[in-house]
Amino acid sequence: MTNEEPHPKKLRLGETDFKVMARDELILRWKQYEAYVQALEGKYTDLNSNDVTGLREFEEKLKQQQQESARRKNILAMRPATKEQEIQEYQQWQTQVINLFFLKMKGELEQTEDKLEQAQNELSAWNFTPDRGLMASDYSEEVATSEKFPF
Repeated sequence: MTNEEPHPKKLRLGETDFKVMARDELILRWKQYEAYVQALEGKYTDLNSNDVTGLREFEEKLKQQQQESARRKNILAMRPATKEQEIQEYQQWQTQVINLFFLKMKGELEQTEDKLEQAQNELSAWNFTPDRGLMASDYSEEVATSEKFPF
């Protein structure tokens, strides 16, 4: 049915119409009634096909939204796991750096202690007197002069 044709109207025929109407008029009314039924069936089919098409499109959109939501959920679930892994890696790295730093400090401390001991030994050797094997600070001035000048 095209838009140019007038839409058929609903016909109502009662029992008296069947008894009174002529056969030709009854056939004409029957054909009008058939056209009305066909027009209604066409509208129903169009509406149904539009509804089905619309529902299919809506279903497709919902599926896409669901897939997008699932993808986002997975991404959001992966972020904390990734951050936790990064934190663990940083902690391991930090522990290694701190251990290396303490080993370096320990080595420097040992070197400093060795230098201090060497400096103390040099100072002791410098203060050592060859006459008695004692340090100069152990002598009093009287003892030192009496040994050099026995008279």
